[in-house]
Amino acid sequence: MTLGQQIKQFRTARGFSQPELAEMVGIEQSYLSKLENDKSIPSNEVFRSLLNALSISTSQFLEAIDSDKHRQQLNQIPDLQDYLSQRSNIKLQSLRRFLYIASALIIVGITTFYSGFSQQLFSEKQYQYQSLGVILPGEPLDIFSSWRRTLDSTVANSRSITEKKSIEMTMRSDSQFLLTTDNKGQSFSVDVEGGKRLYFLDKDVLVSRPINAWLQLFGVLFFTTGVVGFGLERRLYKLQ
Repeated sequence: MTLGQQIKQFRTARGFSQPELAEMVGIEQSYLSKLENDKSIPSNEVFRSLLNALSISTSQFLEAIDSDKHRQQLNQIPDLQDYLSQRSNIKLQSLRRFLYIASALIIVGITTFYSGFSQQLFSEKQYQYQSLGVILPGEPLDIFSSWRRTLDSTVANSRSITEKKSIEMTMRSDSQFLLTTDNKGQSFSVDVEGGKRLYFLDKDVLVSRPINAWLQLFGVLFFTTGVVGFGLERRLYKLQ
Protein backbone atom coordinates (compact mmCIF):
# COMPACT_ATOMS: atom_id res chain seq x y z
CA MET A 1 0.00 0.00 0.00
CA THR A 2 1.27 3.47 -0.92
CA LEU A 3 1.20 6.64 1.16
CA GLY A 4 -1.82 7.99 -0.76
CA GLN A 5 -3.71 4.72 -0.53
CA GLN A 6 -3.11 4.69 3.23
CA ILE A 7 -4.56 8.20 3.60
CA LYS A 8 -7.64 7.13 1.67
CA GLN A 9 -7.91 3.91 3.68
CA PHE A 10 -7.98 5.75 7.01
CA ARG A 11 -10.34 8.43 5.65
CA THR A 12 -12.92 5.90 4.56
CA ALA A 13 -12.45 3.88 7.76
CA ARG A 14 -13.28 7.03 9.76
CA GLY A 15 -16.30 7.72 7.57
CA PHE A 16 -15.03 11.04 6.24
CA SER A 17 -15.67 12.33 2.75
CA GLN A 18 -12.88 14.10 0.87
CA PRO A 19 -14.42 17.54 1.45
CA GLU A 20 -14.83 16.80 5.20
CA LEU A 21 -11.27 15.67 5.71
CA ALA A 22 -9.87 18.45 3.54
CA GLU A 23 -11.71 21.00 5.67
CA MET A 24 -10.45 19.40 8.91
CA VAL A 25 -6.88 19.48 7.65
CA GLY A 26 -7.20 22.97 6.14
CA ILE A 27 -6.40 22.07 2.53
CA GLU A 28 -8.28 22.07 -0.77
CA GLN A 29 -10.23 18.95 -1.75
CA SER A 30 -8.35 18.85 -5.04
CA TYR A 31 -5.06 18.75 -3.12
CA LEU A 32 -6.34 15.93 -0.92
CA SER A 33 -7.37 14.03 -4.06
CA LYS A 34 -3.84 14.41 -5.43
CA LEU A 35 -2.44 13.12 -2.14
CA GLU A 36 -4.70 10.05 -2.17
CA ASN A 37 -3.74 9.29 -5.78
CA ASP A 38 -0.02 9.69 -5.03
CA LYS A 39 0.24 12.63 -7.41
CA SER A 40 1.64 14.80 -4.66
CA ILE A 41 3.50 14.41 -1.36
CA PRO A 42 2.15 16.25 1.71
CA SER A 43 4.38 18.70 3.52
CA ASN A 44 5.41 17.84 7.05
CA GLU A 45 2.81 20.26 8.45
CA VAL A 46 0.02 18.81 6.29
CA PHE A 47 1.03 15.29 7.26
CA ARG A 48 0.82 16.15 10.96
CA SER A 49 -2.61 17.69 10.39
CA LEU A 50 -3.75 14.53 8.60
CA LEU A 51 -2.65 12.34 11.50
CA ASN A 52 -4.40 14.64 13.95
CA ALA A 53 -7.63 14.70 11.94
CA LEU A 54 -7.62 10.90 11.51
CA SER A 55 -6.64 10.38 15.20
CA ILE A 56 -3.76 8.03 14.36
CA SER A 57 -0.07 7.84 15.22
CA THR A 58 2.89 7.68 12.88
CA SER A 59 3.40 3.98 13.63
CA GLN A 60 -0.28 3.23 12.89
CA PHE A 61 -0.05 5.11 9.62
CA LEU A 62 2.97 3.07 8.52
CA GLU A 63 1.60 -0.34 9.53
CA ALA A 64 0.27 -1.30 6.09
CA ILE A 65 2.96 0.47 4.06
CA ASP A 66 6.00 -1.36 2.72
CA SER A 67 8.55 1.14 4.05
CA ASP A 68 11.42 -0.41 2.08
CA LYS A 69 9.57 -0.33 -1.22
CA HIS A 70 8.31 3.23 -0.74
CA ARG A 71 11.24 4.56 1.29
CA GLN A 72 12.11 7.27 -1.22
CA GLN A 73 8.54 8.57 -1.14
CA LEU A 74 8.27 8.42 2.64
CA ASN A 75 11.63 10.14 3.18
CA GLN A 76 10.23 13.30 1.60
CA ILE A 77 8.25 13.83 4.82
CA PRO A 78 10.72 14.72 7.63
CA ASP A 79 8.62 13.17 10.42
CA LEU A 80 8.45 9.87 8.54
CA GLN A 81 12.13 10.02 7.65
CA ASP A 82 13.08 10.49 11.31
CA TYR A 83 10.72 7.76 12.47
CA LEU A 84 12.01 5.25 9.91
CA SER A 85 15.64 6.09 10.76
CA GLN A 86 15.01 5.55 14.46
CA ARG A 87 13.21 2.27 13.77
CA SER A 88 16.07 1.10 11.56
CA ASN A 89 18.61 1.95 14.27
CA ILE A 90 16.63 0.03 16.89
CA LYS A 91 16.40 -3.00 14.61
CA LEU A 92 20.10 -2.78 13.82
CA GLN A 93 20.98 -2.65 17.52
CA SER A 94 18.75 -5.65 18.16
CA LEU A 95 20.44 -7.58 15.36
CA ARG A 96 23.86 -6.67 16.74
CA ARG A 97 22.90 -7.93 20.20
CA PHE A 98 21.60 -11.08 18.58
CA LEU A 99 24.94 -11.45 16.77
CA TYR A 100 26.94 -10.88 19.97
CA ILE A 101 24.90 -13.52 21.80
CA ALA A 102 25.40 -16.00 18.95
CA SER A 103 29.16 -15.31 18.97
CA ALA A 104 29.29 -15.77 22.74
CA LEU A 105 27.45 -19.09 22.47
CA ILE A 106 29.95 -20.33 19.90
CA ILE A 107 32.89 -19.36 22.12
CA VAL A 108 31.28 -20.90 25.20
CA GLY A 109 30.44 -24.02 23.20
CA ILE A 110 34.02 -24.50 21.98
CA THR A 111 35.44 -23.84 25.45
CA THR A 112 32.96 -26.16 27.16
CA PHE A 113 33.50 -28.96 24.66
CA TYR A 114 37.29 -28.66 24.91
CA SER A 115 37.12 -28.70 28.72
CA GLY A 116 35.21 -31.95 28.64
CA PHE A 117 37.26 -33.49 25.84
CA SER A 118 40.66 -32.60 27.30
CA GLN A 119 39.54 -33.40 30.87
CA GLN A 120 41.42 -30.36 32.11
CA LEU A 121 38.79 -29.35 34.65
CA PHE A 122 37.80 -32.84 35.71
CA SER A 123 40.69 -35.19 35.12
CA GLU A 124 39.87 -38.86 34.62
CA LYS A 125 43.42 -39.83 35.50
CA GLN A 126 43.67 -40.81 39.15
CA TYR A 127 46.52 -42.08 41.30
CA GLN A 128 46.26 -45.21 43.39
CA TYR A 129 48.42 -45.28 46.52
CA GLN A 130 48.93 -48.32 48.72
CA SER A 131 49.81 -48.58 52.41
CA LEU A 132 50.99 -51.95 53.75
CA GLY A 133 50.17 -51.26 57.39
CA VAL A 134 50.66 -49.04 60.44
CA ILE A 135 54.24 -48.04 61.18
CA LEU A 136 54.95 -47.93 64.90
CA PRO A 137 56.81 -45.00 66.53
CA GLY A 138 60.57 -45.33 66.10
CA GLU A 139 60.32 -47.66 63.09
CA PRO A 140 61.59 -46.62 59.65
CA LEU A 141 58.91 -45.67 57.16
CA ASP A 142 59.83 -48.63 54.96
CA ILE A 143 59.61 -51.16 57.77
CA PHE A 144 57.28 -53.49 55.89
CA SER A 145 59.75 -53.90 53.05
CA SER A 146 63.02 -53.61 55.00
CA TRP A 147 62.31 -55.31 58.33
CA ARG A 148 64.80 -58.11 57.54
CA ARG A 149 67.62 -55.57 57.41
CA THR A 150 66.81 -54.50 60.95
CA LEU A 151 67.71 -57.99 62.29
CA ASP A 152 71.21 -59.08 63.25
CA SER A 153 71.90 -62.29 61.39
CA THR A 154 75.06 -63.00 63.44
CA VAL A 155 73.31 -63.57 66.76
CA ALA A 156 72.31 -66.99 67.98
CA ASN A 157 68.86 -68.21 66.99
CA SER A 158 68.78 -65.63 64.20
CA ARG A 159 66.66 -67.96 62.12
CA SER A 160 64.08 -68.30 64.89
CA ILE A 161 64.06 -64.56 65.41
CA THR A 162 63.56 -64.00 61.69
CA GLU A 163 60.63 -66.43 61.59
CA LYS A 164 58.97 -64.74 64.56
CA LYS A 165 59.49 -61.30 62.99
CA SER A 166 58.07 -62.56 59.71
CA ILE A 167 54.95 -63.81 61.49
CA GLU A 168 54.65 -60.51 63.35
CA MET A 169 54.94 -58.41 60.21
CA THR A 170 52.49 -60.67 58.40
CA MET A 171 49.96 -60.20 61.21
CA ARG A 172 50.55 -56.44 61.20
CA SER A 173 50.05 -56.27 57.47
CA ASP A 174 46.89 -54.29 56.73
CA SER A 175 46.90 -53.05 53.15
CA GLN A 176 44.84 -50.00 52.33
CA PHE A 177 44.41 -48.25 48.99
CA LEU A 178 43.83 -44.55 48.42
CA LEU A 179 42.51 -43.24 45.10
CA THR A 180 43.04 -39.52 44.45
CA THR A 181 43.10 -37.08 41.54
CA ASP A 182 46.09 -35.31 43.11
CA ASN A 183 49.59 -36.53 42.35
CA LYS A 184 51.20 -36.68 45.79
CA GLY A 185 54.54 -37.92 44.52
CA GLN A 186 56.05 -41.35 44.89
CA SER A 187 55.13 -41.60 48.57
CA PHE A 188 53.74 -39.69 51.53
CA SER A 189 52.99 -40.46 55.15
CA VAL A 190 49.86 -39.86 57.20
CA ASP A 191 49.57 -39.85 60.98
CA VAL A 192 47.08 -42.44 62.22
CA GLU A 193 46.14 -43.94 65.56
CA GLY A 194 49.11 -45.87 66.90
CA GLY A 195 51.66 -44.55 64.42
CA LYS A 196 51.87 -43.66 60.76
CA ARG A 197 50.93 -45.03 57.38
CA LEU A 198 53.25 -44.75 54.42
CA TYR A 199 51.43 -44.56 51.13
CA PHE A 200 53.43 -45.26 47.99
CA LEU A 201 52.33 -44.85 44.41
CA ASP A 202 50.97 -48.14 43.15
CA LYS A 203 49.67 -47.24 39.68
CA ASP A 204 47.76 -44.72 37.60
CA VAL A 205 44.14 -45.54 36.79
CA LEU A 206 41.56 -44.00 34.49
CA VAL A 207 38.16 -43.45 36.07
CA SER A 208 35.35 -42.33 33.78
CA ARG A 209 33.67 -39.11 34.94
CA PRO A 210 30.21 -38.45 33.47
CA ILE A 211 30.64 -34.70 33.87
CA ASN A 212 33.17 -34.66 31.02
CA ALA A 213 30.62 -36.26 28.71
CA TRP A 214 28.05 -33.68 29.81
CA LEU A 215 30.51 -30.86 29.13
CA GLN A 216 31.05 -32.14 25.61
CA LEU A 217 27.30 -32.47 25.05
CA PHE A 218 26.58 -28.95 26.29
CA GLY A 219 29.51 -27.66 24.24
CA VAL A 220 27.99 -29.09 21.07
CA LEU A 221 24.58 -27.65 21.98
CA PHE A 222 25.99 -24.16 22.66
CA PHE A 223 28.08 -24.22 19.49
CA THR A 224 25.17 -25.41 17.33
CA THR A 225 22.85 -22.80 18.82
CA GLY A 226 25.41 -20.09 18.08
CA VAL A 227 25.84 -21.21 14.46
CA VAL A 228 22.08 -21.36 13.97
CA GLY A 229 21.89 -17.89 15.52
CA PHE A 230 24.34 -16.59 12.90
CA GLY A 231 22.16 -18.03 10.15
CA LEU A 232 19.04 -16.47 11.62
CA GLU A 233 20.79 -13.14 11.99
CA ARG A 234 21.66 -13.07 8.32
CA ARG A 235 18.08 -13.90 7.36
CA LEU A 236 16.67 -11.30 9.73
CA TYR A 237 19.11 -8.72 8.37
CA LYS A 238 17.91 -9.37 4.83
CA LEU A 239 14.33 -8.94 5.95
CA GLN A 240 14.99 -5.50 7.40
